[in-house]
Amino acid sequence: MAAAAPVFSVIGRPIPRVEGYDKVTGHAPYYADIAPPNTLWAKNVRSPVPHARIVSIDTSRALRVPGVRAVLTAADIPFKRIGRRLKDTPLLAKDRVLHVGERVAVVAAESLAAAEEAALLVEVEYEELPAVFDALAAMEPDAPLLHPDLRSYAGFPDYVPEEWRNVHARAEIIRGDVEEGFARSELVMEHTFRTGTMHQGFLEPYATVANVADDGRAEFWHSTKAVFRNKDEMAGIIDLPPEQIHFHQVHMGGDFGGKGAPGDAPAAYYLARMTGRPVKFVTTSSEELTAGTPRHPSFCRIKSGVMRDGTLVARDVFIVYNSGAYGGFRPNVMDGMLPGGAQAGTLYPCPNLRLDGRMVYTNEVPRTYMRSPGQPQAVYSVEAHMDLLARELGLDPLEFRLKNAPRKPDGSESPAPAMLRAAAEAVGWGTPKRPFVGRGLGLAQRNMGGGPGSADLTVSPDGTVTAISAAPDVGTGTLTVVGAVVAESLGIPIEAVHVVHGDTDSFPNDTEAGASRMTNAAGHATIAATDKLKEQLAPLAATMLGAESATWMNGGWQATNGRFVSFQDLAGEMIRPADPAGHVNVTVTVPGGTEPERSAQGAEVEVDPETGEVHVLRLSSVQAVGTIINETAHQGQIEGCVVQGYGYAMTEELVIEDGRVTTVHLGDYKLPTMPDVPPLTTINLPFHGEGPFGAQAVGETPVVPTPAAIANAVADAIGVPVTQLPLSAERVLELIDSKRA
Repeated sequence: MAAAAPVFSVIGRPIPRVEGYDKVTGHAPYYADIAPPNTLWAKNVRSPVPHARIVSIDTSRALRVPGVRAVLTAADIPFKRIGRRLKDTPLLAKDRVLHVGERVAVVAAESLAAAEEAALLVEVEYEELPAVFDALAAMEPDAPLLHPDLRSYAGFPDYVPEEWRNVHARAEIIRGDVEEGFARSELVMEHTFRTGTMHQGFLEPYATVANVADDGRAEFWHSTKAVFRNKDEMAGIIDLPPEQIHFHQVHMGGDFGGKGAPGDAPAAYYLARMTGRPVKFVTTSSEELTAGTPRHPSFCRIKSGVMRDGTLVARDVFIVYNSGAYGGFRPNVMDGMLPGGAQAGTLYPCPNLRLDGRMVYTNEVPRTYMRSPGQPQAVYSVEAHMDLLARELGLDPLEFRLKNAPRKPDGSESPAPAMLRAAAEAVGWGTPKRPFVGRGLGLAQRNMGGGPGSADLTVSPDGTVTAISAAPDVGTGTLTVVGAVVAESLGIPIEAVHVVHGDTDSFPNDTEAGASRMTNAAGHATIAATDKLKEQLAPLAATMLGAESATWMNGGWQATNGRFVSFQDLAGEMIRPADPAGHVNVTVTVPGGTEPERSAQGAEVEVDPETGEVHVLRLSSVQAVGTIINETAHQGQIEGCVVQGYGYAMTEELVIEDGRVTTVHLGDYKLPTMPDVPPLTTINLPFHGEGPFGAQAVGETPVVPTPAAIANAVADAIGVPVTQLPLSAERVLELIDSKRA
């Protein structure tokens, strides 16, 4: 008999966002709102060509614009290459530009209009060089070598063979004997898949403000998901001790992985130091689209050998990600067995596997993190391939997946089969359907991340608690999780918790948003702080109750003499302002999860055979979830993931021609809106997570299987393999016409 679920007082219900009132009333400051007194406006001068030698830069006309206070080029600042792992990205282009939109110079002026005018008047003479835009072509021996000194860059991985041209990262998995496996397989099939470039689509563009105080201390307001990492990076970039750098945190209007690099912060610092005034950058949506750092496009070739009963025997995967001109802020999707490219080979276990994954330089915009980095590309490819195998074998695609579903590390059945069945049933799997109606499935899994976590708690005599957290809240509700965990742990109403967003002066370290880690890291750090607070206050409780000792239980302390006092009653009686017993500050390291978070999804679509238009009739999303901290935020994360996955499958693509992004505004780049979103059935299957109170991460995985499920449904509807995303009407009509031909 299963144990009864724990009864919670606060968590597990719809909880209003702690910052919600300020946001909806317009009182919440965002990074673009920050403007210290005497702030100057700054703009970038960007390259109009994809690959060229910089012959000369003339800033004289720009400097004559009224109100201009500084113009900087690479010659004016120390030359450094920066990056999270691989340090290959210059602060400003020095001798060459490698992509359209690369920073060549920066301008600071009294007004935005003056800065924009001056940026247009910086005269740069370019000598164009041969360029390469396709990742496969970039690996050819005669392709332009974009980084001749690559092997001297700090952080370059020595596991990349020297003869591999323009490759800066790789993943390799070899298991069993692939050739022997193919030899004894009863069916061997090979398919190739491609995905396009997707922008994160955050509504608030990047914004950066830098100021240098009289004592030389640098402070930044920089829209980033990683203030502590950026602080450490900036220390190395601008040669200041970390304690001389302060990153503030205010509200952020979305991230989805795209806001983690130093961005304009180094240039803003040098301009502020030169002018003696604060400097502010705010990019436009056009700049974000044409010179930002979107999701990697991919090429994936998969060859599989199976038995006629559907047993996977061997698989060979070659997956290539187009990294653009730089890889300094790429995700770690190509490092060893981490999520991303490896999913093309490991999602469905195969005894004989060879996977070769590569990150390749081209003369396109650099790519970076985006929600579940590397996984939607890989999972779409392997799931589309699984459907084609199943149909060739004459097997139901659901049954084929169930036969090869991932298992737990101990070999026992994972939640995946139950999830696949539930997702399929929710979209009518196996029931009759009209012509040009199709159904498809997708499965995804990834591990919950860990990392540092910090919390600071102060008890007031009125029984309220001020909780400071420096965990970044990129719009997902992390600070609300902190408030709920404090309330639940101390047995007080959430209204009695005042949550304050800390920064890099509040703690020595804290986590960054990403890797499905926020609730895990921030939640466990908060629990560690509440546990320490209970321990500190126990002697006061014993004194108040006239006992030798008191033990925490049920929202208060039970004394050895049988008397009880609640947390808030103790605070009112025993806590005085600035009482050290009522204050704790902790920083802990929180481990990541050992059991993957999983999501299975189903899709039903109808295709217009005359136009190629795809109408998604319904979607289902099934998650294996633990304790749900906040029902509203939990459902919001699932729905946000699914809508973003829908956009990847259907409408979103940065069109790049000869290195130039031609979707230059949000009217061209088609983010899904409410009328586009199909009906969604959400199913949460019970599962014990490793997060606080048994929670399980849900903020990234549901984005991964949506494109695969939709693509497989379209292939089912039209009877033609779908080998490229997104599924524009033109692309689908071409597939239909190819079948007619």
